[in-house]
Amino acid sequence: MLLAENLPHIYNMSGGIVAYNGGKAVGDEAFGMEFFVSGEFSDVFRMSYAMEEGLQQLYLTLKDLCEDKDVKDLLSRLARFEEGHKAKLKALFPHVDEKGGENDLNTLEGGYNKRQLLDHFKSRVVAQNDVIQLGMMLETQAYDLYSRLAKKSENPESKEFFEFMVGEEKQHLVFLSNEYDKVLG
Repeated sequence: MLLAENLPHIYNMSGGIVAYNGGKAVGDEAFGMEFFVSGEFSDVFRMSYAMEEGLQQLYLTLKDLCEDKDVKDLLSRLARFEEGHKAKLKALFPHVDEKGGENDLNTLEGGYNKRQLLDHFKSRVVAQNDVIQLGMMLETQAYDLYSRLAKKSENPESKEFFEFMVGEEKQHLVFLSNEYDKVLG
């Protein structure tokens, strides 16, 4: 999003500024994108569906790990949001079966690993701020991924699909932003 506003030298690091150790990213922006832009449209749908399913399962697992009722309620709402997203995907593309993808539900929106995130949260109390920030991180990564895929796609059906996903991720971010405002407010 920042690059689209002509701001140069934008970097996004896993772990944020806390994880920065002075290294510099090397490589073309499109490095690794061939995985997402190659293949048939149905594979792209399955990848997206599996990422949504993985995120829903992450939220439900985190809900089981926490004690705070407000955090449990937020995680339930986020899981329902992902369920609604999957339903919209199936309604848009009823001819594609969501089963049979190569994703084993360990890869979440934005390409994050579910097991690593769960390990991180198992060692601490799951707080509302943490859940909102996690959701914002994942949704921002997914927004970026789908935006880049929409720009690179030569298949009109795939391009339409990616643009739809961009809109969905934007809605997720608005929801999370509003929730964060409530926590701060």
